[in-house]
Amino acid sequence: MEFDWGYFFSLFSVGAFWQACVTVVVVSSLSWFIGLILGFLLACAKLSGPRWLKVPVELYIWFFRSVPLMVLLVFVYNLPQLFPATQPLLGVPFIAGLVSMTVTEAAYMAEIHRGGLLSVARGQSEAGHALSFSFIGIQRLIIIPQAFRISLPTLINEYITIIKLSSILSDISLPELLLTGQRLYAQNFLVMETLLAVAIYYVMVVTVFSWLFRALENLLDI
Repeated sequence: MEFDWGYFFSLFSVGAFWQACVTVVVVSSLSWFIGLILGFLLACAKLSGPRWLKVPVELYIWFFRSVPLMVLLVFVYNLPQLFPATQPLLGVPFIAGLVSMTVTEAAYMAEIHRGGLLSVARGQSEAGHALSFSFIGIQRLIIIPQAFRISLPTLINEYITIIKLSSILSDISLPELLLTGQRLYAQNFLVMETLLAVAIYYVMVVTVFSWLFRALENLLDI
């Protein structure tokens, strides 16, 4: 069977694919942003929190970095079988996928933030004390901005990873790019043409956000 180029090019005018791109961007952006905030809080607790807080935070990071995302995704999506009250939320593929990706990303981002915070020279904090800054002022004006600049390239790479990981959400019937493609080639059996188009859609999404983040890096002079 020859490669059907006409069908391949026609896939770029299919509305379902462009809607799937929106789904990928929304779920990836939300999980990245929420994970960014939660990860920072976890990193602060791990570095500066009391022992009663450090231990559960370390266990959280260890656990969610160890469990494969696919396993967690299927587990979360099936939780309503044990707890029927969660059905209105976790029974929705988008929410189940968002929760699974967010709790996982928070664990990874906690370590990224921790590395960024530890990379800021101790003398920066001492200089803040010399200028009579409060602890919060030192963190807000000196430590956190520098740590964020240090961590940003890795955080950007994590966002790209999340976009690609979103393909596994097809396993819980979220209509993202891969599932949209699977539904099409199940009807016409043009597997190679469809999967190549899916791959190019992912490349386009990643390229757009890579360019946007590169512009942000240039703006911050990183």
